[in-house]
Amino acid sequence: MSEITVDKNNLHSYKLKLTTLSPIHIGTGEVYEPTNYVIDNNKFYGFDEVLFYRSLSNGDKKLFDAKLNDYMHIIDFYKEHKEEAKKISNFECKSSHEVQNQYNKKRNKNGKINQNQLEIQTTFKNPNTHRAIIPGSSIKGMLDTVLQIYPKKIKENDIRQNLIVSDALLVSGGVEIGKANRKHKDPRKISKQGIYQFIEVIYPESKFVFTIKSKFNFEDIKKQLKRFHAQRENSRYEETENSFVARIGKNEGKEYVVDDGTNVLNNDKKPVATHFVYISDTLYDEQFGWIKIELISDNDYVNCLDEITKQEKDYFIKLTNKQKKLKESLHKAKIEAKEKALEKQRAIEAEQKAKAKKEKAEKERVASLSPFELKIEEIVKQYPDQNASKSVIVFQALEKGKLQEFYQEALKLVKRFMIQEDIWDKPKKKSAYKRTLKVIEMLENSGN
Repeated sequence: MSEITVDKNNLHSYKLKLTTLSPIHIGTGEVYEPTNYVIDNNKFYGFDEVLFYRSLSNGDKKLFDAKLNDYMHIIDFYKEHKEEAKKISNFECKSSHEVQNQYNKKRNKNGKINQNQLEIQTTFKNPNTHRAIIPGSSIKGMLDTVLQIYPKKIKENDIRQNLIVSDALLVSGGVEIGKANRKHKDPRKISKQGIYQFIEVIYPESKFVFTIKSKFNFEDIKKQLKRFHAQRENSRYEETENSFVARIGKNEGKEYVVDDGTNVLNNDKKPVATHFVYISDTLYDEQFGWIKIELISDNDYVNCLDEITKQEKDYFIKLTNKQKKLKESLHKAKIEAKEKALEKQRAIEAEQKAKAKKEKAEKERVASLSPFELKIEEIVKQYPDQNASKSVIVFQALEKGKLQEFYQEALKLVKRFMIQEDIWDKPKKKSAYKRTLKVIEMLENSGN
């Protein structure tokens, strides 16, 4: 390590702007799962599952509950209800066509159901505003390597402990979702296929601000970074008068996380042969991790912080308005459901009232009937063929002796029924005419 200036007594304080030169991914160990996002028209929408469930109608809740035993069916349910998910989303970003196509995919080439759960690796963000953050620890880790101030490299840890780096806060730009694909460093060779990850990255030209306090001065940090990059291949960006270039985050390349980048070996003690590149709709085979850091004035730094505060305030206002609309929608749906329930209850009560009225009228009607009329109703009701004419039913009952106590009344009733049915005294209707003659005979024999 070449000679650098270290102020043993004072800490230098710098206000800095960080610009991403290539995609940046700060690993969190967490993933988006297709139960907390939907993708539509190449746009990713993240949402809260509990809020999603609350926003469903009672009917859709029952449909959702019925799918709880099958994870893939749950995912399909979210896809089918993406409009509901979009309405309650608390985070949105661009997504590549390839990610969208994979999300839409239901069957593989062999016809089998696609079981890819499409987990997407997240980059580091503020959990409240979902704005990208580059943690101070990521920047400090890079500087520890460049300045070779790991505890084992120095006699005392005071220098490293007094390298204080704040989190870098987003001023402009943001994140998108694409694919990290493994590629062979030798363009003549092809790495194993199928080794890729869907990944969230901070896209190029996103701007952040942060601060560094250190016993190193800015020029010495720049000098050491220039030396560090000169020892490595693929160092493709140049420093300026007030800036230096660095590389941070996941997939930045193993040669950038060790002191000596000239002969980097993998875990098998062989030269590193492959690396990951980023692919999206606008970027192809982009290296990960390149950033530019430059000095800014105190006034510029304060203005950036004010802009961040404004953007965060706007985010919460927008989110509050969206939640307000959701609450109003839920309240309206609740009122409508209550009105429907009341309407249904009224219909049930009206039906019960009509039924009770009908039953009362029937009881009154039955109470007004004579014993003979009651007997006739009983015989008609019990007759096997409900389509048979009443004259036939009563006549057969007479023949079987079921109406002996009402014999004459029954004969007169048969005659009245036959006249009403227009079959009394009709020679052309032989069976009916025979019955007519029989009834006449029976009436005469009974003294009528």
